[in-house]
Amino acid sequence: MRVMNKYNTHKHVLFNKRINDNLEQQAQALFKSWFVENASYSGVSISEYFLPNRGKNLLVSDAKGGKTPVVAGGLTPSAFHNVANTKAPVITISASGANAGFVNLWGIPVWAADSSYIDSTIVSNIYFWYNLLKYNQKNIYESQTGSAQPHIYPKHIGNLLIPDLDMRKVECYESIVASMYLQINEIQQETKFLSDLRDTLLPKLISGELKINDLNC
Repeated sequence: MRVMNKYNTHKHVLFNKRINDNLEQQAQALFKSWFVENASYSGVSISEYFLPNRGKNLLVSDAKGGKTPVVAGGLTPSAFHNVANTKAPVITISASGANAGFVNLWGIPVWAADSSYIDSTIVSNIYFWYNLLKYNQKNIYESQTGSAQPHIYPKHIGNLLIPDLDMRKVECYESIVASMYLQINEIQQETKFLSDLRDTLLPKLISGELKINDLNC
């Protein structure tokens, strides 16, 4: 089965995940070293820099089935659409449900639905702010309001207290980690391609609908 040996899909996906985990850990370690250890606080909140924008709800039934992830309240896309309402890179924060407050980073444009978002139209240094929010993930979860249906609104993000920032240091950090996150995104796209290839070809090979000789590889 040469096509599957060529990509060695499962092992390659796991290998890609290890690379991305390592890159993410490097970015987080540098963030903690520069902005957490020996940080000083004077009551500054995120709202003094920006507030996230609220997304625009899109029903799954209204999604056009394109390649753009629709980011709602879950950990994974609720659907796929043919247009985006954000620019990449973009941070999304799930707005409601059990995962309200979940912070995620996307290297591609997405449709922010039941989520708020932060992209370059709102603030610069997206990778820095992503790491700051991710470091505060527990605090964000604890800001949820509502018992039956938890919610996180942009104001909750704006209320987060943050260290006093030297913006020259922030920009330096951004310039260092940007290449890491670009590599992470490239690997994510490759992983998606390999997973889609596996999920498309294997059922056809198993059912006999597709013959190995038909693969032309």
